[in-house]
Amino acid sequence: MNQSLILAFILLATLSVGNALPHQLSKRETQWRTCEELGGEFPLLSVTISPDLLVQGQDDTFSVSEYFEADSTSILGVGFYTDFAHQPLHTFQTRVCRYEGLPNCPINPFKMDYKITVPTGLPNPYFLAVVVGNLDLTIFGCAATQVGGGSEESYPIASYPIASYPIASYPIAE
Repeated sequence: MNQSLILAFILLATLSVGNALPHQLSKRETQWRTCEELGGEFPLLSVTISPDLLVQGQDDTFSVSEYFEADSTSILGVGFYTDFAHQPLHTFQTRVCRYEGLPNCPINPFKMDYKITVPTGLPNPYFLAVVVGNLDLTIFGCAATQVGGGSEESYPIASYPIASYPIASYPIAE
């Protein structure tokens, strides 16, 4: 009886750990948001990156899509920023159609994969903006995200000094 109880306990503990691990190890997807910082309200582009952990100096593919029509003057741009108040650190641009190796124009709905090499020497954190627009500076859509860093709001316990915890204020028995 005792051995059966121990075996049941070990089995239950193993199953609990096995169920919890995939949730702890699951990778977080990059969360894209609108680009208010760029001075307007633009439609949010659907952007996925692959691999979804940008590694400096490595190739990454940006899959961008949205419901609008792109023509021969349309450009897809990817910009790396310290913050959006300053000029980008690095930019990558490409035409989206009509030129060699690209589809015929117009493209409706817009969908494109764009492969770049992530620049090296980027600060932590940095910001990333993906924009589709025209040569006449009309923006069809935009998406922005922060890469790296984090904030004290993400880890609230790290933002308090040790003396603020009740246990730290009790005198140690001598």
